[in-house]
Amino acid sequence: MTELRVKPKIDVAFKKIFSENLDLLKSLVSAALGFEAKDVTLCPNEILPNEVEHKFCRLDLRIKVDEQEIDIEIQCYKRDDFQARAEYYSSLMFTRLHKGENYAKIPKTVLINIVDYPVFECQNYHSVFMNMEICRHELLSDKKVIHFFELGKIPSLENSKSNIELWLNLISADSEEKIAALESVSVSEIKKAVDEVRRLNRDPNFIRTTEARENALREELSALSAAHDAGHKEGRQEEKFDIAGNMLNENMPFDIIEKLTGLSVKEIESLI
Repeated sequence: MTELRVKPKIDVAFKKIFSENLDLLKSLVSAALGFEAKDVTLCPNEILPNEVEHKFCRLDLRIKVDEQEIDIEIQCYKRDDFQARAEYYSSLMFTRLHKGENYAKIPKTVLINIVDYPVFECQNYHSVFMNMEICRHELLSDKKVIHFFELGKIPSLENSKSNIELWLNLISADSEEKIAALESVSVSEIKKAVDEVRRLNRDPNFIRTTEARENALREELSALSAAHDAGHKEGRQEEKFDIAGNMLNENMPFDIIEKLTGLSVKEIESLI
């Protein structure tokens, strides 16, 4: 097997492929959500806080599709807080009305999470969450929807029966052989995406960018794991400050440092 230097599931590659080819993005969103998208527009991916002390948010791909607000997030490495982050992102995206506007005008907000590790204890690769009554399963509103697609649970290419399964096979492809196998599918956008993956794998500058991003993601995961283990050990307060200082050097958010070390925000701020 010939390993791809640029894998579509790494966030920088995923964003480049789909943000620079709106026809591919439209096809992916249509397959993921089960309707034929007509108009796709890229939106600013940064959500600024209303207050200084509130958390800044940068989305992977924020788009507007037929009057729906949609965010697509790609996550390769396991994070224990990812489900909570999904809730937070979807809440931030939920549009606020101007004075005098009718609540019915709130657009539908959809969060699509594509993850490369197990999230739920089920065999289904696709999970959908909405606001429902827990006993009757009566829908409160369809204004906020969160999707999870788990790459490790998708059918193999030869057993794929839908366009979204074909797209997920492309996104999860990590070798030239898996990419080549996708050339036989009937979806023209996927064939174009194969060409895009190959083009990026011939670009030495983008290869370096992607490999640097993979290394950064692995180091972040390692730092989080080490901080989690150390932060829960009984020991001296100085050790927690050392760990927090290292995490600050890695530009990790205060809320994660607070959670993993047990230090207060004021204690963390004192290290700056």
